[in-house]
Amino acid sequence: MRKLSYAASSIAFLLASHLATDAQAKPNVKRTGGQAELTFGGSLCIPGSASCSSAVDVVGKTGPSIGAGFTIGYRPVASLLIGAAYNVGFFNPDYRLVDDSSVDVYKLAYQNSVFGVIRGILPVWRFDLGLELAPGWSRQAFKVADAQLVRTPPALGESIVVTKEFSQGFALKTAPVVDIYITRQIFLGAKLDLIFNFHREVCYDHDDGGRRSCFRKQADNQASVHQMIVGAHIGGTF
Repeated sequence: MRKLSYAASSIAFLLASHLATDAQAKPNVKRTGGQAELTFGGSLCIPGSASCSSAVDVVGKTGPSIGAGFTIGYRPVASLLIGAAYNVGFFNPDYRLVDDSSVDVYKLAYQNSVFGVIRGILPVWRFDLGLELAPGWSRQAFKVADAQLVRTPPALGESIVVTKEFSQGFALKTAPVVDIYITRQIFLGAKLDLIFNFHREVCYDHDDGGRRSCFRKQADNQASVHQMIVGAHIGGTF
């Protein structure tokens, strides 16, 4: 009985040591060097200086559509990524003129943005838990359909028939991201890009697109909404 007890204790000790060694073992993944990644999913409107559900002389909403993002960077250490990013996100605008609900105002709405990226990363086994902060620039555009959309910019002093209106300027992105390495260098996960626009300039294409006029943003003209791009995240280190 004493020998049996000793053997059982030895086996238990060896098993516990093996499990502890496995728990502490580092996975065979590459977390330093160059890194490229792609996000693809949905794009949603977040109220900002402008609303997602109404405007000055039109009624309706700015609905969701598709969005994507691309990041290229370098990880000097496993816990830090420095790089650059490009995002494009579309909206689904459904607006009607206040005095004629049968007229569809906008045919297309989208936003382009570029950022410098700094991402802190907590590596846990094969998981990367990241949070990035990215200052940059964005342009948000609403293309007018066949409607006669008339604007009267105070700085211009006359009414114009607009074919496209857009705002542009400084933007700030923050993005939580969760990835898991499925091979040594390839990872899959999910990412949420929250893009906050602080645009100071509003522009109009008018005279059938032949002229463009840009002004400092004022309280009574078009201004940007914020944007959220959420979706699947895939990338790799190299």
